[in-house]
Amino acid sequence: MENSSKKNKTGNQGVWWYDENLGPLAKLPYIRHFGSMKFSKVKMDENMLPHLNDGIEIHFVHSGKYNWVIDDKEIELLPDNLSISAPWQLNGSPTGKMDIGQINWLVIKPEVYTDKIPLKLGKWTKLPADFQESFGTLLANDKEFVIKKAKIFKKYFVDLEKELTNQEEGYEIMVGNIIENLFIDIHRHLYLRKQKSHREDTFIDQLTQVIHSDLSKKWIIDELAYQFGMGKTKFTYEVKNLTGYPPNSFIINLKIQKAIDLIEEENDMTMSEIAFACGFSSLQHFTSTFSQRIGISPGKYKKQ
Repeated sequence: MENSSKKNKTGNQGVWWYDENLGPLAKLPYIRHFGSMKFSKVKMDENMLPHLNDGIEIHFVHSGKYNWVIDDKEIELLPDNLSISAPWQLNGSPTGKMDIGQINWLVIKPEVYTDKIPLKLGKWTKLPADFQESFGTLLANDKEFVIKKAKIFKKYFVDLEKELTNQEEGYEIMVGNIIENLFIDIHRHLYLRKQKSHREDTFIDQLTQVIHSDLSKKWIIDELAYQFGMGKTKFTYEVKNLTGYPPNSFIINLKIQKAIDLIEEENDMTMSEIAFACGFSSLQHFTSTFSQRIGISPGKYKKQ
């Protein structure tokens, strides 16, 4: 890939500074790579295969769609998506293919950062040590890898490209400030996502506990929604969004799972007793529901 502000013969246009072509990065040793490329033709490039860059690697997609993989998880990068990976996480295109579109990437080399040692960015930054450690922990524990609908991050890459290209007086300071602000914004998004995930997990755990408190009860969705301070519509949306099932179906799944637990236990319960203990109105209803959800009858399941 060439460092050029004009379209090259491969149909690609943009800039890329890296180890063998440092350009303005020569005065910014903590930046391993910076790229801003617009692909007008599909490009196959071995450099884009899953790789380690020994740094925190960030991509922002302006346009196009890119199939990507981070830490063995396949993801899809769409416009206004930002991906971020830790130094020990392989990331790149599984086929080395760059589709038509525009993408930015940035690789920051920390002074130290592993899956066992907290993040320490280095002397170039004034970000507090506790913030750096928190940022590193959030990044290491984040398994989604992508921040979606993240148009707010576009400005950082536009400003970085401008400063690195023009190299006006004090650009080193400006670049450091931009990257610090970028990290602060990413930290905020990762922290809020973690908090949201915790609240969602807590909600489903609490709902599961409520249902398990009386599996034989005929639960009314309006009443359940009221217990959680929601209307029926919002409650139904939240349960389906978090579990993949509407409330009634989710409740049935919990009853079936409890029935499986009872069947697998060494006890003297008959199928009828298990059916009624799990809130089914009859053995026939239990058998048909179990067969529909599991694929075989309760009796055959017990024999197997």
